[in-house]
Amino acid sequence: MIALLWITAVNSGTLGTLDTDLRLQMAHAWWTGTEEVQISPDYQLKVRGDIQAGVIGTSGKRYIAYEQGQSLLMLPGDWLGTQLHRFFPEIPSKIIRDLTVNFLIFIPLNVAAVLACFWLLRLFDFEERIAGLTSIAWLLGTTVLHYAQVHQHNNQVMLFTIIGYAGALAYVRSGRPRFVFISGLALGGAVLIRITSIVHAFTVVLFLVGCLAYQRRDKIQVIKTVGLWVVGFIPFTLLGRIFDYIRYGSFFATGKSVEKQQLDTDPMWAGLPDLPDNYPLINEPSVGIIGPLLSPAKSIFIYDPLLIPCLVLGIILWRKLSPFMQWYLVTGVLNLGLHLVAYSRFFFWHGDSAWAARYHVTSVHLLLIPLLALFIQRLVSEKKLKAWVFRGILAIAIIAQLASVAMPMNLEIYQKQVGMPGTRFDARLAQRFNNIVCLVDGSFSKGCVERNPDKKNFVKHLNHLYFLPFNLKQEAAENPEILKLSQVFLVVWVAVVILAIGTTLWFCYVG
Repeated sequence: MIALLWITAVNSGTLGTLDTDLRLQMAHAWWTGTEEVQISPDYQLKVRGDIQAGVIGTSGKRYIAYEQGQSLLMLPGDWLGTQLHRFFPEIPSKIIRDLTVNFLIFIPLNVAAVLACFWLLRLFDFEERIAGLTSIAWLLGTTVLHYAQVHQHNNQVMLFTIIGYAGALAYVRSGRPRFVFISGLALGGAVLIRITSIVHAFTVVLFLVGCLAYQRRDKIQVIKTVGLWVVGFIPFTLLGRIFDYIRYGSFFATGKSVEKQQLDTDPMWAGLPDLPDNYPLINEPSVGIIGPLLSPAKSIFIYDPLLIPCLVLGIILWRKLSPFMQWYLVTGVLNLGLHLVAYSRFFFWHGDSAWAARYHVTSVHLLLIPLLALFIQRLVSEKKLKAWVFRGILAIAIIAQLASVAMPMNLEIYQKQVGMPGTRFDARLAQRFNNIVCLVDGSFSKGCVERNPDKKNFVKHLNHLYFLPFNLKQEAAENPEILKLSQVFLVVWVAVVILAIGTTLWFCYVG
């Protein structure tokens, strides 16, 4: 209930990014029989490989070069939203479809991720209250919260990966084959959503094998169990291959591999500048390794402030941890390391305007689950000064995450692009706090939008609170029906926020 309230409260009513809009466009095209790629004749292509232009597939049709998993998840919501538009024709179809997908698909999936976190913690033998407190702290105190608002398929991949780890551990503890099958099935779903989730699949299998080897030391049983896991892994993975065969004519093709092949041959790119040699792997490996670790704009230690204290606590308590938890943490560190290496040379390692290093933060979320439980366990057991130190660290983390959802994620990127004073540094989190204060007092600093009237037009569409009623109000300038809708949602939103705060405090101090 608490997770549902908070996730509803931070919901923006939008899909958050162009990427997710395009994936919804894919889903809409499938059931309506329309074209996936829809660009207006006056759309100006700026770079080879512009994802909105898609790639050439079978029969000369153009396809958006993304994996299909998130589109499949959104499809029922898109269909229902289209039907609902018939009853509210005054409201644009896209707004209703976005709202339906948010409330029908993404809010339940994000709540499911919190429940999966709770399940995994219980399997690690944390008592129910600690597991519950940790699950809420994990939602509110890590970048999980941001990706509950901006649906860049991070949290869906994470949900399936947590289920994969929990299913593996549940099988080890209970011996029930259905759990290991569910584990494989979940990781197949993760790969269908994002192809690089094969890294998650590898570390889950490694975790399963390590736990079985420790518990049973029976090679034949280990092989049989991994075989059953693979049987579960096949259906969704095979579905992805079938999709790509239909689209590109090869079981081994992906949208990105086809895109790379066509960068020099697709007539759509005629006249555009050539891309660098070896594109998209154009960086020195150190760029994509040091960046997610140490850069002010993307460091996982800045955007997830709980990571360092939790790692320190894990090291201090290492010998007291169960072998299963120790092995989970080892595979978690390996998972993060493999993602660092996999994206190290990629031109897009940073996820562009995404909040934090979005290809790496899912590994951080997985790593934090048991570590944060140790942190919460220590917090509730400590007295006086130490307890307040733990509370202070948690408060800083929660404040940082609330700041991440308070305003549109790319506000600071737009500010930098138009050269507003004080935005040349890349410490986006610091600039975010500046922008929040500027909403209250427009004269607070030179970087405030209100103090830069010549630049204001470039960022005014982003300079507002990024929650559903406020986003609808932005859309209401020429549509009174949307204004009425925003007013209704504002009343509901205020009630949800009050309930979210109240139930959280009750659970922490009374429940």
